[in-house]
Amino acid sequence: MAGRLAGIVRCSSRSLSSAASEFIRGPVQVFGIEGRYAHALYSASTKQGSVEVVEEQLNSLQAAIDSVAGLKEYLSLPVCSKEEKKATIDGAFGEANVDPLIGNMISTMIDNKRANHISGVVGAFNTIMAAQRGEVPCRVTSAKPLSDDHLESLKESLGKFLKGNEKLLLDTATDESLIGGMVVEIGDKRVDMSTATKIKKLKASLSLPL
Repeated sequence: MAGRLAGIVRCSSRSLSSAASEFIRGPVQVFGIEGRYAHALYSASTKQGSVEVVEEQLNSLQAAIDSVAGLKEYLSLPVCSKEEKKATIDGAFGEANVDPLIGNMISTMIDNKRANHISGVVGAFNTIMAAQRGEVPCRVTSAKPLSDDHLESLKESLGKFLKGNEKLLLDTATDESLIGGMVVEIGDKRVDMSTATKIKKLKASLSLPL
């Protein structure tokens, strides 16, 4: 298996060399280590015409990683050799015909001791692709589950902040520690309207000297 990954890397190195002449920027900037790898992969796969295939395969790899208990932690262990980690990831691919660009990226990350960032790169790549499709991710966390009517009203209100070619991807979650209200995260913005935060601000205000 490790040999197959090595072959992918050699092939991918040639692909990357020919694709490195001009960097294609993504529709949205993602920062950090994950962002740098994700943008490089986006640029190379766009030139190669395989960006959708790469997106699908990355998410399949992430699903395989998530399905194996302790695999994320294993990839972070310094006592495990690079060869062992590459063989393990190769096993997660199974018999799939993996795009060489992915094999090259993973091999490079393992060589640079950044295998623990693989899941973050997948998330960053998904963010870039969502922006390319005009999808705006939105996460709403409330103290209690929202009713259908409340959700529809919320979607209508949030939709007013979107541009004509954008569409909302709404994800909901509950957190009893909020006490009441909600926290809305849309794009790179975060609005905290929770009761817990209001109480915290009130306490801070009351503690100030008159």
